[in-house]
Amino acid sequence: MDKKTFTALSGMLLLFSAVLFVLVGCSRTDTVLVFDPYADVDWEEVHHVKGNLHTHTSRSPCAVGKPHEIVDLYHGLDYGILALTDHDLLTYPWDFSRFSDSFEDRDPDELGMLAIAGNELTGPRVFDLHDMVALFTGLDGGDYEMDFDIWMETVHEEEGSLTFFAHPGRYWTYYFTYEEGEEFSPEWFISYFEEYPLETLVGIEVLNRRNRYPHDRALWDRILMDMMPARPVYGFANDDFHGDSLEDYIGHSFGYYLMKDPLDETEFRNVLLEGAFYISYTRTTGDKAPHIQEIVVDTEERFIEIKGEHYDEIHWFSGVSEDNLSKKVATGERFDYGRFEGNYVRAKLIFEGDDEHDVSWTLTQPFGFRDRSELNEESD
Repeated sequence: MDKKTFTALSGMLLLFSAVLFVLVGCSRTDTVLVFDPYADVDWEEVHHVKGNLHTHTSRSPCAVGKPHEIVDLYHGLDYGILALTDHDLLTYPWDFSRFSDSFEDRDPDELGMLAIAGNELTGPRVFDLHDMVALFTGLDGGDYEMDFDIWMETVHEEEGSLTFFAHPGRYWTYYFTYEEGEEFSPEWFISYFEEYPLETLVGIEVLNRRNRYPHDRALWDRILMDMMPARPVYGFANDDFHGDSLEDYIGHSFGYYLMKDPLDETEFRNVLLEGAFYISYTRTTGDKAPHIQEIVVDTEERFIEIKGEHYDEIHWFSGVSEDNLSKKVATGERFDYGRFEGNYVRAKLIFEGDDEHDVSWTLTQPFGFRDRSELNEESD
């Protein structure tokens, strides 16, 4: 091959490479972050307040432990936020002696705790209604009919109250094939998140007791696939404590709520609406869960970076796999989202420990994404 022919072929090859680069580049996604639940968190100023929002006392027919005893237990475990959510009853405020002479009063201010009004809307099991935890509520036994849709509408109409689905794994299973829209199918859950705003229905419990329903996170991911980023759905972690075993069922699943004033109820409600909290699980009561010190978001370089302690690795999840389980899409402290094709991502910090029983996790709330081209089209 002579020099002239070689030069011509080289030029054609360079031109072809340039065209290919442009075509490939144009076909790749250009992802931008449009929802960050931690955007307003001042990580140097906030308190990480430990809380349990699904708790029972002896006022629930299936639970033991007087209300003041349950409060004392959680206070002893350094919880700063507690909602007593007896079945279809309002065990609030904490002047418990009005319910029974055997109950003692507790002053949350003296204990340095934030007491939240709560009720687990349950109804007779024969109706097979999905349990819901209502917070900031005045609903008490007899104030509502035993019908799920009536519950939702009642909470929606009650000023300031919020609700979330409790232990969905009791009703939904990942391996069952549902008819489209069938009760307790993923579409059934999604329909309620589409119908009711965040100010009524904030999320779904994805950690209950000692990880009693391991696939609840997969349902969460299935819902997020449809709802994000326009409609956030937050994940909650709670003991659902019934006083049945002080060693096995307390202090395992909890939230850390990022607050400047740990005793400000209004701020706490706003934290729930913004998603400014993360949730944790420990296999043994009192064990330390992975701790998030800061989440750094760089919208120019387009990455999310988690800084924390007491963890071995970080996994990032988005969507579900063919077998309906949560799909891992990345590992490491930093998630580069500029070319990510999903509509959301959430992180899981994992501490493996020295033996198989010393395991704990911490989960973030979801971050939401859009393709820049879609945003540009909407702005035109």
